[in-house]
Amino acid sequence: MVDSSRPDDGVDMGDWGRIDVLPVRDETPLTPHLGEVLLGVRQEWEPTTGHVALELDFPSGSVRCESWSGDLRVLTVDRPAGPITPML
Repeated sequence: MVDSSRPDDGVDMGDWGRIDVLPVRDETPLTPHLGEVLLGVRQEWEPTTGHVALELDFPSGSVRCESWSGDLRVLTVDRPAGPITPML
């Protein structure tokens, strides 16, 4: 379930850098799904480029989380959701 909460203090990963968790100033693609149950997920991984993506399916639509060159992109999926992989 998508939930709204205060950001934590982040994580120091030593030589790999630091992950800072900051408050969201505006709506995000996950905002419309607050309180909804996660129905399923789809994962993509490209071994050549290292591109990683995860699509989250909710009753009212889907959200795609991607990694490109170390940046996280969170996008609304405008197409109909594909087959849902049940979560165990």
